[in-house]
Amino acid sequence: MIEQKLNMLPLPRHLKYILRPTGDSNNEFELIGKIVCDCGSENFKIKIVGDSSSYASEKVIKVIEFDDNFYLIIKVECNNCNKEYLIFDNLLHGYNGFVCNGLIVGKDSKSIPRPDAKDWCCDKCGKTNHSMTVKIHSTGQNEFIENAGEEFDKNDWTETFDWITIKTECKSCNETNEEWISYETM
Repeated sequence: MIEQKLNMLPLPRHLKYILRPTGDSNNEFELIGKIVCDCGSENFKIKIVGDSSSYASEKVIKVIEFDDNFYLIIKVECNNCNKEYLIFDNLLHGYNGFVCNGLIVGKDSKSIPRPDAKDWCCDKCGKTNHSMTVKIHSTGQNEFIENAGEEFDKNDWTETFDWITIKTECKSCNETNEEWISYETM
């Protein structure tokens, strides 16, 4: 029964083993969960490719332009075992990244070189010890099946989420940002 319920959540394959659903309200259209390392730790160094220039006023990370492409990439590195995970890459994940191949005409988005990710430090205390909660919104499996082309399998629907929100909490000073990332992927 638990496996069946997990299959009906918009849980992207790349997050399958590290995003642990929390709460009872998760369903086919919305999933909220904590990022947890294989070692069990929830304490991460966050690495980003994104625009943080207006973070002080708006408190959100935005896409950044680099070499005629737009990027929003979030990685984490476990502060306990140093294992690294890709949480989100706008050229690979979500509807545009998966279905539209990053909207980059004539290029395979996996082969496009990515800018170097930079460490994210807490804006309050400057530390790099964070926990992360991810919220994924989806239009659902039926919507995907109705609109997907023949090149997609019906089980690909979990890859085509339309919105991702990432909450961060500094493990050093408890500074929390409910919408550190709030990004529409369509």
